[in-house]
Amino acid sequence: MSTRLLTDSVHTAVIDVPARRVDIAEWLYSLSDAEYRRCCPPDHLTTGVGASEDGRPIWIGVETIDDALLIHHFVGAVTDPHHCRMVSTSEVVSAAGRTTVDVTWELRAEPDGDGRCTVTDRILVSPTGDYFAHLDERGIVFEDAAAACAAAYGDHVRRETPLLADSIGRRAANSNGRHAAVSPTAVPLATTSTGETDGAAAKAVIRRNAEEVHGSGDFAVFDELFADDYVDHTPHPGLAPDKSGTKLLYQSMRGAFPDLRAEIHWQSVDGDLVTTYLTYHGSHRGAFLGIPPSGRPAAFDAVDVMRVRDGRIVEHWGSAHLPALPSRIDAAGATP
Repeated sequence: MSTRLLTDSVHTAVIDVPARRVDIAEWLYSLSDAEYRRCCPPDHLTTGVGASEDGRPIWIGVETIDDALLIHHFVGAVTDPHHCRMVSTSEVVSAAGRTTVDVTWELRAEPDGDGRCTVTDRILVSPTGDYFAHLDERGIVFEDAAAACAAAYGDHVRRETPLLADSIGRRAANSNGRHAAVSPTAVPLATTSTGETDGAAAKAVIRRNAEEVHGSGDFAVFDELFADDYVDHTPHPGLAPDKSGTKLLYQSMRGAFPDLRAEIHWQSVDGDLVTTYLTYHGSHRGAFLGIPPSGRPAAFDAVDVMRVRDGRIVEHWGSAHLPALPSRIDAAGATP
Protein backbone atom coordinates (compact mmCIF):
# COMPACT_ATOMS: atom_id res chain seq x y z
CA MET A 1 0.00 0.00 0.00
CA SER A 2 1.28 3.48 -0.87
CA THR A 3 2.32 5.80 1.96
CA ARG A 4 0.55 8.64 0.13
CA LEU A 5 -3.11 9.10 0.95
CA LEU A 6 -5.95 10.18 -1.27
CA THR A 7 -8.13 10.70 1.79
CA ASP A 8 -8.49 9.93 5.48
CA SER A 9 -12.16 10.65 6.19
CA VAL A 10 -13.54 10.28 9.72
CA HIS A 11 -16.93 10.99 11.25
CA THR A 12 -18.61 10.01 14.52
CA ALA A 13 -22.14 9.56 15.80
CA VAL A 14 -23.55 8.82 19.26
CA ILE A 15 -26.16 6.10 19.75
CA ASP A 16 -28.33 5.50 22.83
CA VAL A 17 -27.13 1.95 23.36
CA PRO A 18 -24.46 0.77 25.82
CA ALA A 19 -21.25 -0.40 24.15
CA ARG A 20 -21.49 -3.81 25.84
CA ARG A 21 -24.52 -4.62 23.65
CA VAL A 22 -22.87 -3.58 20.38
CA ASP A 23 -21.33 -6.16 18.06
CA ILE A 24 -20.11 -4.42 14.92
CA ALA A 25 -18.75 -7.60 13.34
CA GLU A 26 -22.03 -9.45 13.76
CA TRP A 27 -23.91 -6.46 12.35
CA LEU A 28 -21.59 -6.13 9.36
CA TYR A 29 -21.58 -9.78 8.32
CA SER A 30 -25.34 -10.16 8.57
CA LEU A 31 -26.19 -6.84 6.90
CA SER A 32 -28.95 -7.18 4.33
CA ASP A 33 -28.96 -5.42 0.97
CA ALA A 34 -31.94 -3.31 1.99
CA GLU A 35 -30.38 -2.21 5.28
CA TYR A 36 -27.07 -1.42 3.56
CA ARG A 37 -28.88 0.82 1.07
CA ARG A 38 -30.64 2.59 3.94
CA CYS A 39 -27.26 3.40 5.49
CA CYS A 40 -26.34 5.90 2.76
CA PRO A 41 -28.84 6.42 -0.05
CA PRO A 42 -28.35 6.73 -2.96
CA ASP A 43 -24.64 5.84 -2.70
CA HIS A 44 -24.95 2.31 -1.34
CA LEU A 45 -26.08 -0.22 -3.94
CA THR A 46 -25.55 -3.78 -2.74
CA THR A 47 -23.58 -5.95 -0.34
CA GLY A 48 -22.59 -9.56 0.16
CA VAL A 49 -20.32 -11.77 2.26
CA GLY A 50 -17.88 -14.57 1.58
CA ALA A 51 -14.56 -15.99 2.70
CA SER A 52 -10.96 -15.82 1.50
CA GLU A 53 -9.00 -18.96 0.65
CA ASP A 54 -7.39 -18.86 4.09
CA GLY A 55 -10.78 -18.65 5.80
CA ARG A 56 -10.91 -14.96 6.64
CA PRO A 57 -14.28 -13.25 6.16
CA ILE A 58 -14.76 -11.06 3.07
CA TRP A 59 -17.38 -8.34 2.99
CA ILE A 60 -18.37 -7.14 -0.49
CA GLY A 61 -19.80 -3.66 -0.95
CA VAL A 62 -20.82 -1.82 -4.11
CA GLU A 63 -21.35 1.92 -3.89
CA THR A 64 -21.05 5.17 -5.78
CA ILE A 65 -18.79 7.97 -4.57
CA ASP A 66 -19.38 11.19 -6.49
CA ASP A 67 -19.39 10.01 -10.15
CA ALA A 68 -17.42 6.80 -9.56
CA LEU A 69 -18.62 3.25 -9.02
CA LEU A 70 -16.58 1.35 -6.40
CA ILE A 71 -16.54 -2.39 -5.85
CA HIS A 72 -14.94 -3.32 -2.52
CA HIS A 73 -13.71 -6.77 -1.50
CA PHE A 74 -12.95 -6.13 2.16
CA VAL A 75 -10.92 -8.75 4.03
CA GLY A 76 -11.41 -8.64 7.78
CA ALA A 77 -8.07 -7.73 9.35
CA VAL A 78 -9.86 -7.14 12.68
CA THR A 79 -13.41 -8.41 13.28
CA ASP A 80 -14.13 -7.79 16.96
CA PRO A 81 -17.42 -6.72 18.55
CA HIS A 82 -16.22 -3.14 19.13
CA HIS A 83 -13.65 -2.80 16.35
CA CYS A 84 -13.62 -3.88 12.71
CA ARG A 85 -10.83 -3.02 10.30
CA MET A 86 -11.34 -4.10 6.70
CA VAL A 87 -8.86 -3.82 3.83
CA SER A 88 -9.59 -3.99 0.12
CA THR A 89 -8.01 -3.35 -3.24
CA SER A 90 -11.15 -1.86 -4.74
CA GLU A 91 -12.16 -1.43 -8.35
CA VAL A 92 -13.06 2.11 -9.44
CA VAL A 93 -15.09 2.80 -12.58
CA SER A 94 -15.80 6.35 -13.71
CA ALA A 95 -16.07 8.52 -16.80
CA ALA A 96 -12.26 8.84 -16.65
CA GLY A 97 -11.82 5.08 -17.02
CA ARG A 98 -11.14 2.13 -14.79
CA THR A 99 -8.53 1.73 -12.04
CA THR A 100 -7.99 0.48 -8.47
CA VAL A 101 -7.34 1.98 -5.04
CA ASP A 102 -6.44 0.49 -1.66
CA VAL A 103 -9.17 1.13 0.89
CA THR A 104 -9.16 0.61 4.66
CA TRP A 105 -12.54 0.86 6.38
CA GLU A 106 -12.55 1.03 10.16
CA LEU A 107 -15.51 0.99 12.53
CA ARG A 108 -15.26 1.44 16.30
CA ALA A 109 -17.76 1.58 19.16
CA GLU A 110 -16.59 3.19 22.41
CA PRO A 111 -18.47 3.88 25.68
CA ASP A 112 -19.71 7.45 25.97
CA GLY A 113 -21.32 7.39 29.43
CA ASP A 114 -25.00 7.34 30.44
CA GLY A 115 -25.58 4.08 28.60
CA ARG A 116 -24.51 5.47 25.23
CA CYS A 117 -21.60 4.86 22.89
CA THR A 118 -19.80 6.66 20.09
CA VAL A 119 -19.49 5.00 16.69
CA THR A 120 -16.49 6.08 14.61
CA ASP A 121 -16.57 5.55 10.85
CA ARG A 122 -13.18 6.00 9.17
CA ILE A 123 -12.14 5.43 5.55
CA LEU A 124 -8.57 5.68 4.29
CA VAL A 125 -7.93 5.53 0.54
CA SER A 126 -4.43 5.06 -0.91
CA PRO A 127 -3.33 4.98 -4.55
CA THR A 128 -2.16 1.76 -6.17
CA GLY A 129 0.43 1.52 -8.92
CA ASP A 130 -2.48 1.11 -11.30
CA TYR A 131 -3.97 4.36 -9.99
CA PHE A 132 -0.73 6.30 -10.54
CA ALA A 133 -0.57 4.96 -14.11
CA HIS A 134 -4.20 5.99 -14.57
CA LEU A 135 -3.34 9.56 -13.52
CA ASP A 136 -0.22 9.70 -15.71
CA GLU A 137 -2.11 8.52 -18.80
CA ARG A 138 -4.65 11.31 -18.35
CA GLY A 139 -2.27 14.06 -17.25
CA ILE A 140 -3.96 14.41 -13.86
CA VAL A 141 -1.91 15.84 -10.99
CA PHE A 142 -1.99 13.64 -7.87
CA GLU A 143 -2.74 16.55 -5.56
CA ASP A 144 -5.78 17.49 -7.64
CA ALA A 145 -7.03 13.90 -7.58
CA ALA A 146 -6.47 13.70 -3.82
CA ALA A 147 -8.38 16.93 -3.20
CA ALA A 148 -11.34 15.69 -5.24
CA CYS A 149 -11.24 12.30 -3.49
CA ALA A 150 -11.09 13.91 -0.04
CA ALA A 151 -14.08 16.12 -0.83
CA ALA A 152 -16.16 13.24 -2.21
CA TYR A 153 -15.35 10.82 0.61
CA GLY A 154 -15.74 13.53 3.23
CA ASP A 155 -19.29 14.14 2.04
CA HIS A 156 -20.00 10.42 1.81
CA VAL A 157 -18.75 9.59 5.31
CA ARG A 158 -20.57 12.60 6.78
CA ARG A 159 -23.87 11.33 5.37
CA GLU A 160 -23.17 7.65 5.98
CA THR A 161 -22.03 7.68 9.62
CA PRO A 162 -25.23 8.70 11.46
CA LEU A 163 -27.34 6.28 9.40
CA LEU A 164 -24.83 3.49 9.81
CA ALA A 165 -24.60 4.15 13.56
CA ASP A 166 -28.40 4.09 13.87
CA SER A 167 -28.43 0.72 12.12
CA ILE A 168 -25.80 -0.67 14.49
CA GLY A 169 -27.78 0.74 17.40
CA ARG A 170 -31.03 -0.87 16.28
CA ARG A 171 -29.33 -4.24 15.94
CA ALA A 172 -27.76 -3.86 19.40
CA ALA A 173 -31.03 -2.80 21.01
CA ASN A 174 -32.70 -5.94 19.67
CA SER A 175 -29.87 -8.27 20.67
CA ASN A 176 -29.72 -10.35 23.81
CA GLY A 177 -26.42 -8.80 24.82
CA ARG A 178 -24.34 -11.82 23.80
CA HIS A 179 -21.92 -11.44 20.91
CA ALA A 180 -22.49 -13.85 18.06
CA ALA A 181 -19.58 -15.52 16.34
CA VAL A 182 -18.75 -14.08 12.93
CA SER A 183 -19.30 -16.58 10.16
CA PRO A 184 -18.86 -15.60 6.52
CA THR A 185 -20.44 -18.84 5.35
CA ALA A 186 -23.52 -18.21 3.27
CA VAL A 187 -26.83 -19.69 4.38
CA PRO A 188 -27.81 -22.48 1.96
CA LEU A 189 -30.54 -21.45 -0.42
CA ALA A 190 -33.74 -23.40 -0.79
CA THR A 191 -33.91 -25.79 -3.70
CA THR A 192 -36.47 -26.06 -6.44
CA SER A 193 -38.34 -29.24 -7.30
CA THR A 194 -35.63 -30.02 -9.86
CA GLY A 195 -32.92 -29.78 -7.22
CA GLU A 196 -31.51 -26.53 -8.64
CA THR A 197 -30.99 -23.84 -6.02
CA ASP A 198 -33.30 -20.85 -6.18
CA GLY A 199 -30.18 -18.69 -6.30
CA ALA A 200 -28.80 -20.50 -9.34
CA ALA A 201 -32.16 -20.29 -11.08
CA ALA A 202 -32.41 -16.56 -10.34
CA LYS A 203 -28.89 -15.94 -11.67
CA ALA A 204 -29.80 -17.88 -14.80
CA VAL A 205 -32.74 -15.51 -15.40
CA ILE A 206 -30.41 -12.51 -15.25
CA ARG A 207 -27.89 -14.24 -17.52
CA ARG A 208 -30.63 -14.88 -20.08
CA ASN A 209 -31.46 -11.18 -20.00
CA ALA A 210 -27.80 -10.27 -20.58
CA GLU A 211 -27.13 -12.86 -23.26
CA GLU A 212 -30.43 -13.24 -25.12
CA VAL A 213 -31.96 -9.78 -24.78
CA HIS A 214 -28.91 -7.50 -24.71
CA GLY A 215 -26.66 -9.84 -26.66
CA SER A 216 -29.09 -11.20 -29.27
CA GLY A 217 -31.82 -8.56 -29.30
CA ASP A 218 -34.56 -11.10 -28.60
CA PHE A 219 -37.34 -8.98 -27.14
CA ALA A 220 -39.73 -11.92 -26.97
CA VAL A 221 -37.39 -13.15 -24.23
CA PHE A 222 -37.57 -9.69 -22.62
CA ASP A 223 -41.36 -9.99 -22.46
CA GLU A 224 -40.99 -13.45 -20.95
CA LEU A 225 -38.44 -12.48 -18.30
CA PHE A 226 -39.85 -9.15 -17.09
CA ALA A 227 -43.04 -9.18 -15.03
CA ASP A 228 -45.85 -6.91 -16.14
CA ASP A 229 -45.74 -5.09 -12.78
CA TYR A 230 -41.95 -4.69 -12.92
CA VAL A 231 -40.60 -1.52 -11.27
CA ASP A 232 -37.29 0.20 -12.08
CA HIS A 233 -36.17 2.14 -8.99
CA THR A 234 -33.32 3.82 -10.90
CA PRO A 235 -34.84 4.56 -14.32
CA HIS A 236 -32.90 6.29 -17.06
CA PRO A 237 -33.81 10.01 -17.20
CA GLY A 238 -36.86 10.61 -19.35
CA LEU A 239 -38.01 6.99 -19.34
CA ALA A 240 -40.90 5.44 -17.44
CA PRO A 241 -39.89 3.40 -14.35
CA ASP A 242 -41.68 0.32 -15.64
CA LYS A 243 -41.40 -2.52 -18.12
CA SER A 244 -42.09 -0.30 -21.13
CA GLY A 245 -39.40 2.21 -20.12
CA THR A 246 -36.76 -0.46 -19.64
CA LYS A 247 -37.70 -2.11 -22.93
CA LEU A 248 -37.32 1.22 -24.72
CA LEU A 249 -33.87 1.71 -23.18
CA TYR A 250 -32.78 -1.78 -24.20
CA GLN A 251 -34.07 -1.26 -27.74
CA SER A 252 -32.25 2.06 -28.07
CA MET A 253 -29.04 0.41 -26.87
CA ARG A 254 -29.42 -2.37 -29.44
CA GLY A 255 -30.14 0.21 -32.16
CA ALA A 256 -27.02 2.19 -31.32
CA PHE A 257 -24.82 -0.87 -30.72
CA PRO A 258 -26.15 -3.66 -32.97
CA ASP A 259 -23.34 -6.02 -31.93
CA LEU A 260 -23.88 -5.31 -28.22
CA ARG A 261 -22.70 -8.00 -25.84
CA ALA A 262 -22.61 -8.19 -22.06
CA GLU A 263 -19.58 -9.56 -20.24
CA ILE A 264 -20.61 -10.76 -16.77
CA HIS A 265 -17.77 -10.51 -14.25
CA TRP A 266 -19.60 -11.89 -11.22
CA GLN A 267 -23.01 -12.43 -9.67
CA SER A 268 -24.14 -12.80 -6.06
CA VAL A 269 -27.48 -13.74 -4.53
CA ASP A 270 -29.15 -12.47 -1.35
CA GLY A 271 -32.59 -14.03 -0.99
CA ASP A 272 -34.45 -13.15 -4.19
CA LEU A 273 -32.03 -10.33 -5.11
CA VAL A 274 -29.35 -10.98 -7.73
CA THR A 275 -26.44 -8.54 -8.04
CA THR A 276 -24.54 -8.60 -11.33
CA TYR A 277 -21.39 -6.69 -12.22
CA LEU A 278 -20.89 -6.56 -15.97
CA THR A 279 -19.38 -4.64 -18.87
CA TYR A 280 -21.23 -3.90 -22.10
CA HIS A 281 -19.25 -3.87 -25.35
CA GLY A 282 -20.36 -2.81 -28.81
CA SER A 283 -19.67 -0.82 -31.98
CA HIS A 284 -21.23 2.64 -31.96
CA ARG A 285 -23.31 2.59 -35.16
CA GLY A 286 -26.37 4.59 -34.14
CA ALA A 287 -27.14 7.75 -32.17
CA PHE A 288 -27.21 7.22 -28.41
CA LEU A 289 -27.49 9.73 -25.54
CA GLY A 290 -27.13 12.51 -28.08
CA ILE A 291 -23.88 11.10 -29.46
CA PRO A 292 -23.93 10.67 -33.25
CA PRO A 293 -22.74 7.30 -34.59
CA SER A 294 -18.95 7.04 -34.81
CA GLY A 295 -18.42 3.41 -35.83
CA ARG A 296 -15.93 3.09 -32.99
CA PRO A 297 -15.91 0.42 -30.28
CA ALA A 298 -17.26 1.44 -26.89
CA ALA A 299 -17.72 -0.10 -23.46
CA PHE A 300 -19.33 0.83 -20.17
CA ASP A 301 -19.67 -0.89 -16.81
CA ALA A 302 -22.81 -1.50 -14.79
CA VAL A 303 -23.94 -3.01 -11.52
CA ASP A 304 -27.52 -4.28 -11.55
CA VAL A 305 -29.54 -5.50 -8.59
CA MET A 306 -32.64 -7.36 -9.75
CA ARG A 307 -35.34 -9.07 -7.73
CA VAL A 308 -36.47 -12.37 -9.26
CA ARG A 309 -39.74 -13.99 -8.25
CA ASP A 310 -41.28 -17.05 -9.88
CA GLY A 311 -38.70 -16.86 -12.65
CA ARG A 312 -39.43 -13.25 -13.61
CA ILE A 313 -37.70 -9.94 -12.93
CA VAL A 314 -39.94 -7.76 -10.76
CA GLU A 315 -37.64 -4.95 -9.53
CA HIS A 316 -34.37 -3.29 -10.52
CA TRP A 317 -31.82 -0.97 -8.94
CA GLY A 318 -28.68 -0.14 -10.84
CA SER A 319 -25.76 2.09 -11.64
CA ALA A 320 -24.43 2.22 -15.19
CA HIS A 321 -21.66 4.55 -16.27
CA LEU A 322 -23.35 5.71 -19.45
CA PRO A 323 -21.86 9.23 -19.06
CA ALA A 324 -18.46 7.65 -19.68
CA LEU A 325 -19.42 6.67 -23.21
CA PRO A 326 -18.43 9.89 -25.02
CA SER A 327 -14.90 9.86 -23.60
CA ARG A 328 -14.51 6.12 -24.12
CA ILE A 329 -15.67 6.32 -27.72
CA ASP A 330 -13.21 9.16 -28.32
CA ALA A 331 -10.43 7.25 -26.59
CA ALA A 332 -11.14 4.15 -28.64
CA GLY A 333 -10.72 6.12 -31.83
CA ALA A 334 -7.55 7.90 -30.77
CA THR A 335 -4.18 6.98 -32.27
CA PRO A 336 -2.04 5.06 -29.74
